[in-house]
Amino acid sequence: MQVFNVYFKIIKRNFLTLMIYIIVFIFFIVLFVMTGNSQPTANFSEWKSRVMIVNQDTESPLTAGLNDYLASKATLVKTAHTKDAISDALFYNDAEYVLTIPNGFSADFLSGTHSMALDEQSVPNSTAGMQMNLVVQKYLDMFRLYVEADHVSPNDTAALRQIADQVKSDLKKSTDVVWTGAVQTKAVDSIASYYSYLPYSMISIMIIAVANIMQVFTKRDLKMRIQCSPTRATKINLHLLLGNVCLALVVWFLMVLVSVYFAGDSIFDKGVLLLIANAFVLSIATLSMSFMFGYLVKSRGAQQSIANVCALGMCFVSGVFVPQYLLGDTVKQIASFTPTYWYVSAIDNIRSISTFSWANTKQVYMSMLIQLGFAAAFLVIALLIGRQRKKAGV
Repeated sequence: MQVFNVYFKIIKRNFLTLMIYIIVFIFFIVLFVMTGNSQPTANFSEWKSRVMIVNQDTESPLTAGLNDYLASKATLVKTAHTKDAISDALFYNDAEYVLTIPNGFSADFLSGTHSMALDEQSVPNSTAGMQMNLVVQKYLDMFRLYVEADHVSPNDTAALRQIADQVKSDLKKSTDVVWTGAVQTKAVDSIASYYSYLPYSMISIMIIAVANIMQVFTKRDLKMRIQCSPTRATKINLHLLLGNVCLALVVWFLMVLVSVYFAGDSIFDKGVLLLIANAFVLSIATLSMSFMFGYLVKSRGAQQSIANVCALGMCFVSGVFVPQYLLGDTVKQIASFTPTYWYVSAIDNIRSISTFSWANTKQVYMSMLIQLGFAAAFLVIALLIGRQRKKAGV
C-alpha cells in the first residue's frame, strides 16, 4: 500500500490548491443556477410601454380623454413634430409606439362617419404595438357606445366631457385575481439545473487534480525507482487507480452535498436520486478521462489548457450551457462522442418522467451505461499509453 499512501501524501501537500479549485468552481456553478432559475411569482404588474402622442387635431373631450387614458396605461414621452424626429425616436427606442391623431379626426369620429383612422407606428416585432393598439381601440369603442346610446351631438361639449369622464371611470374598474392553488412542480425540477451545470466543474477539477498527481508518478527518476522495487507494475497501477477513485468519490460527494441546499427535503425523491446516480457515473467517466490525460500531460501549463478546453468544449457542444433541443443535428452527432452529452440526455429524460417505472427510466439507465462505456474506453487507452511509455523507457 506504499503507492496508495504516497498518493494521499501528494493530495495532502496540494490540498489547499485543490480546495481552492473546488470552492471556486462550486461558487460559479451555484451562481449559474441562482441566476438561471427564475422563481414563479403570484404577483402581476402591468408593463408600461413608451408612447408618443402627436395630436394634429383640435383639442376635444375625445382626444383629451384618450390622452389621459394612455397616460395611465403607458409612459408618455416628449412629442416630436417632424417625420424624421419620429423615425429617430422609434429607431433609438426612445418611443416604442407613436400615435398620430390627424386633423379632423374628432369631428369625423363623433359624426359616426369613421372615414378617418389614427396613424399608429411601432417598433417592428415588438409587443408594444399590439398592446397599445388594443388599448386605443378599447377606449374608442367604449366612447362610441356612449355617444350612440345617448345620441350626443358632436357640438355638445358638456355631454362629451361627461362621456369622457364616464369612460374613464369604467376603464378604471378591475378584477382582483385570487390564486386558489400554487403551480405544482416536481422535486427534481428544483435541482436539475444544478446537476445540468455540474459537468463543467467536475471535468475541470478532476483533470487538474488527477493530472497533477499523475505527473509526480510519471517523473523519470521516481518512475525508475518504482520499477526497481519488487512491487509489480500491475499492483502499482491498481493502487493509483484506487487513489483516483477515492478522489473522484470525494469530489462527487462534495458536489452532492452542495446540491442538498437546492433539494432540501426532496433529496430522497426518486428523480433526485437518479440525478445523484447520474452524477456518480459521470464522475467515473471523468476520472478515466483524467487518468488518460495524466499519462499525456507533463507540464502544469498544459494541465490548465487541457482542463479549460475539455470542460468548456464538451459543455458547449453537449447541452450543458445551451439546451440540446437548440443544438443542430451536426453538433449533436459530434457531441454524442462525449460522455457529457449522454449525461445531459439522462437529466432531460429524468425531468420528463412523471411515473418512475422501468419502462420510463430505461432510457436513463441506457445513458448511464454509455457513460460507463466511455469510462472503460478511456481507462483502456490510459493503460495502453502507460504500457507503451514503459516499453519506450519514457
